[in-house]
Amino acid sequence: MNACPICRASLNGATTCRRCRADLQQVHEVEQRGRTLAVSAVRALIAGDVVGSAALIERAAALHAAPMVRAVRALTLAALRADDDAR
Repeated sequence: MNACPICRASLNGATTCRRCRADLQQVHEVEQRGRTLAVSAVRALIAGDVVGSAALIERAAALHAAPMVRAVRALTLAALRADDDAR
């Protein structure tokens, strides 16, 4: 997170906003959990588990819809469509 979600001040990795003093530790933890789920989704996709990847990336998107998460989600949805077409 580059900016405070409350006042938009730049954070530079801080867990407390320098401007509004908001405690952002939980926000950082949620973002990290989203990134971890996205990496797990990529690993599942590489292993051929498209359905598992889709479930993981949906959870990641619910937590932190970062550009990487959106890209992996699009890739996973394309793989699901290809899997359905192959049947």
